[in-house]
Amino acid sequence: MGSEHVTLGGWCHLESPFAVEAMASAGFDWCCLDMQHGTVRSDDVVGLLQAVQAGGGTAYLRVPGTDAPLIGSVLDAGAAGVIVPQVSTPEQARAAVAACRYSPDGTRSWGPLRPKLATARPDPAVLDAAACYVMVEDRAGVGNAAAIAAVPGLTGILAGPADLALDLWGDPYLASDPRTVEALAPVVAACRANGITAGVFCGTGNVGRWHTAGFTMLAVESDSTLLLTAARRAAADARAQLGDG
Repeated sequence: MGSEHVTLGGWCHLESPFAVEAMASAGFDWCCLDMQHGTVRSDDVVGLLQAVQAGGGTAYLRVPGTDAPLIGSVLDAGAAGVIVPQVSTPEQARAAVAACRYSPDGTRSWGPLRPKLATARPDPAVLDAAACYVMVEDRAGVGNAAAIAAVPGLTGILAGPADLALDLWGDPYLASDPRTVEALAPVVAACRANGITAGVFCGTGNVGRWHTAGFTMLAVESDSTLLLTAARRAAADARAQLGDG
C-alpha cells in the first residue's frame, strides 16, 4: 500500500462559495460538491466550481443518481468528474459511465460550456476522460463488486460505509466498525483486480483505518460536520470558562 497513490478529499455539503473555497484551500487533493445530501443545487454549480478552482483544488460532483442530462450538465460546467451514489448492479454502473462518455462509448451530448473559456475548440478526447466514480453502499452492491468494477470506463468505486452499516446492522453510526470495514474487502479486491481506484468516506479519525484496509481515495470529512464540531466545541469551552458548563 505504501507505493499506491493516496488522495485526500474534503466533502462540501454547503452551497456557500466562500465555504467551498475554504475547503479547497485547506490542503485537500480534491473536493466533492454534494448534490445528493448537501444543499448544492444546479444553479450553484458554476459558482462553486469556480470557488474550488480559486482554492487550487479539483472538483467532483456527487449527483443524486444516474440522471444522464444532469451528469452531462455538471461536466459541461467544468467538473473534473462525477460520483454517482447507490449503485448496486453493473447495469447501473454502465449507465453512469455512459452518461459521462461521448458516442460511440456513451450517450453524453456535446456541449462544452465552461471548457470553451480555455480554448475555442475543446478536445473531445480530453473531455471524454472525465472521472466516473460509482458508490457501492449496500450488500447487493458489495456482492456485485467484481462485476461493477469490471465495467469499462469506470474510474473507481467509492464505498459508502454509513449506508452499508445501515443495511447490514441497522445502524449508520457503525460506518467505521471493524465489521463494516471487513465487509467492504470485496470492493478493494475488485478495484485492484481491475486497476481502478478504491475510495471511501472516512470521517474524522478514521483515515488510517480505511487506508490500512486498502482504500486510497479518502474523503476525510464534510464542511458541515467540521463547522458543527468546531462551533459546539467553542460554545462548550466558553461556557466552561464562565463556570456554566
